[in-house]
Amino acid sequence: MRLLGFADTEPVAERFGQDPLGVEGLLIDAGCNGWATRASFAGSGGWSLTVAGRAENERLLAEELNAAGAHQPVTAVQAEFSPVNNDVVAACSKLQLQWISGRRQQNDGIDEETQLTFTRALTALRALKARLTAVLPRFSGYTKRLEQAVANAATDPGWYTATDRDSFHRIWFEVHEDLIATLGIRR
Repeated sequence: MRLLGFADTEPVAERFGQDPLGVEGLLIDAGCNGWATRASFAGSGGWSLTVAGRAENERLLAEELNAAGAHQPVTAVQAEFSPVNNDVVAACSKLQLQWISGRRQQNDGIDEETQLTFTRALTALRALKARLTAVLPRFSGYTKRLEQAVANAATDPGWYTATDRDSFHRIWFEVHEDLIATLGIRR
């Protein structure tokens, strides 16, 4: 839930490749423990972590990190990821501002410099992934999803920043949140 923020049972199950009925049971249990809450907003319903749920998630992540002896390698990856993250955030913001202002339509191509930022970020993450998955295998799916977003963006640049799909920006946010949550870093 932490990575998705607010999502209904089906998208949670799909994102993590789990059976929706099993996920629903886990989410209900989390709700009974005070770790998650279900709400409706603007005509859609979904689950999100509570403050107690975030604390429990951080406890479990710290336990996983310590059990794997992974603090040093994950910290090193985070240090290398951070400047690349700054570049991706700037590129996403640039595109979003252009689309909001009407200077560029989402179906217009993007400039070479911005496209290169996404390509470099994907290349950097591929290299970091090997080090991350060696100690925490749950980081394995991100690069494949980013590659798909880049491939889709070749015909629809909205795949870089859209909020209604598994866009580069959405996936990148998950990677970032996963890294900082794993290390217990606050935004």
